[in-house]
Amino acid sequence: MSNENNASPSSASPNGKIDPTELAKLKARYEEERQKRLRDDGYAQFIHVAKSDPYKHFADDPFVDTTTIRPMQEKFPDNRCEILIIGAGWAGIQNAVRMVQAGIPAEDIRIIDSAGGFGGTWYWNRYPGLMCDIESYSYLPYLEETGYVPKHRYAQGEEIREYANLVTRKWNIAECGVFQTQAQKIVWDEAAKEWQVNLVQCRKGGPAEKNLQIRARFVVIGAGILNLPKLPNVPGILKYQGEIFHSSRWAYDITGGSPQDPSLSMSKLKDKRVAIIGTGATGVQLVPQLARSAKHLYVVQRTPANVDDRDQRETDKEWFQKVTQSPNWQRERMRNFHQFFTLGKTPEINLVDDGWTRAPGLLGWTGNADGPKRPEEIPAYLEQMYQVDTPRQARIHARVDKHVKDPVTAAKLKPWYPLWCKRPAFHDDYLEAFNRENVTLIDVSSKKSAIDQITEDSLVIGDEMHQVDVIIFATGFLAPPAGTPAEKANIFVIGLDGVSMTEEWPRVGPTTLHGVIDAKFPNLFLSGPQQASTSGNYRFNLDETAKHTAYILSESKRRAGDNAKFAISVTNEAAEEWAMEVTMRSAPMAIVLGCTPSYINLEGDLDRVPAEQQMLLARSGLWGWGIENWIEVIEKWRAEGSMKGILIR
Repeated sequence: MSNENNASPSSASPNGKIDPTELAKLKARYEEERQKRLRDDGYAQFIHVAKSDPYKHFADDPFVDTTTIRPMQEKFPDNRCEILIIGAGWAGIQNAVRMVQAGIPAEDIRIIDSAGGFGGTWYWNRYPGLMCDIESYSYLPYLEETGYVPKHRYAQGEEIREYANLVTRKWNIAECGVFQTQAQKIVWDEAAKEWQVNLVQCRKGGPAEKNLQIRARFVVIGAGILNLPKLPNVPGILKYQGEIFHSSRWAYDITGGSPQDPSLSMSKLKDKRVAIIGTGATGVQLVPQLARSAKHLYVVQRTPANVDDRDQRETDKEWFQKVTQSPNWQRERMRNFHQFFTLGKTPEINLVDDGWTRAPGLLGWTGNADGPKRPEEIPAYLEQMYQVDTPRQARIHARVDKHVKDPVTAAKLKPWYPLWCKRPAFHDDYLEAFNRENVTLIDVSSKKSAIDQITEDSLVIGDEMHQVDVIIFATGFLAPPAGTPAEKANIFVIGLDGVSMTEEWPRVGPTTLHGVIDAKFPNLFLSGPQQASTSGNYRFNLDETAKHTAYILSESKRRAGDNAKFAISVTNEAAEEWAMEVTMRSAPMAIVLGCTPSYINLEGDLDRVPAEQQMLLARSGLWGWGIENWIEVIEKWRAEGSMKGILIR
């Protein structure tokens, strides 16, 4: 390849436009790199651990405190509950909080999770160096109500998990938790107007697996989008004789250190050769920690991360006190955050002023009310997106050259894809880790199979064999766009007339109102994102759907009578109308088609959807005009007061 094609993208010319010739070269390079990474098996290149018996041990809970886990039977008097929430992460916690605030007694709520405690992804993810990539003043909910002061601009994982527990105590929902418990199947009973739920509890170190059948009047699926780990489908994983684990089940007994250890000292790795597979958001945070601890670190990279400055710092308490004096300051901060995802006018003051709000290319993630309204407008919109993104890409490439001494390694660490194709990463130490003599970058971008096999003691990549003592999979979770809410929760959901959600949604699409309740699954509330909205701060999304759910449920109970047996559903007309509204606003989200394969486009599988299914894809997707526009729609609906489209019977 010529030096010209290897060059980083040019910044904008004095008139603010990228030269068309230069932009054409950049797009050609993007496509070249994309083609390297496309695989015929698409998303099937990953093993869904929870559904693959030989690999289920990779999902075992290394963190559970068995002395605190009570038998699930004790939590369900008479084998019943009023409201069952599936998932004890932020989705589950915030649904419970909003219900309590709406007047529903906490004792009516049960929150189940296969984990050993609250936190969701922050329960499972406890790896060294873990922190949130959204500022803590926006990410941690209810800061006004709790009076909590985050320790850093970007909260560390252990702080977030502890804060989640603080929230459960403040709203008296801590005792609602039923842990190491999984719902296997829920079936709607039309005559009784309630759900029949099959539960199983697997108590680590305790009695054998227990099964329990309960009845719940209302169910909320709050399983979130980052809870089911996946592995690359590499031959030999089960043959490997060294230490091997997924990053979401961090094995401190193997590495040394602990989540509470501020020095993050992994002393047990000092004589170990370690391989980390994956360089997404997790890998970016882990590499510097492992590089300082391991005898040698091999970093297996398929696609370089787009890594910008994090600018981590401790919270200035005097500044925080000033910021928090205004009522509703946190909501206004998030509104300001979202207002920067536009190609139009932005606020004069950037309250958050971070890597997200300085990256307009992230419109591809968040949607845009000023974006295209019809498919034929997408090419011009996409051209605008390239224009605003290219200067940032040039800066990111320059940042790599600044921090990485070896030009060959630096070239391999430069991302060649538009920003909207992969979630960006932010870290102050990641790139410099590759200057260490004990760190080797293994770039597998030109190999369709990435890793050929894993033997008893080595990774085999092409004609090279790398002996390693520890393998860590930083390969993430079941992709957010993949599967129905039932699949994300790893359960079977059977609704009206025996309809299976797993079969119905792929066949005809969701039939929801606002993405929170489906016409074919009464008394079942969802947490998005299908037919709802999204944001870089997904925790904020969860709270908005939780508020909407709490309103619909509490208002329905008020109208029907608290003790009445009734079903909350959606009229067919309202469901169809909402699906069309989602479809008409889907165009801004279409730019992920043609992206470098990642979980955003299901490893390229979205590009392969036949033309006749494109409409189904659009009506099943995200509200493409951005979360603030979606909130405006649902708040107006609530303010109108008639609960139009909701059927109480």
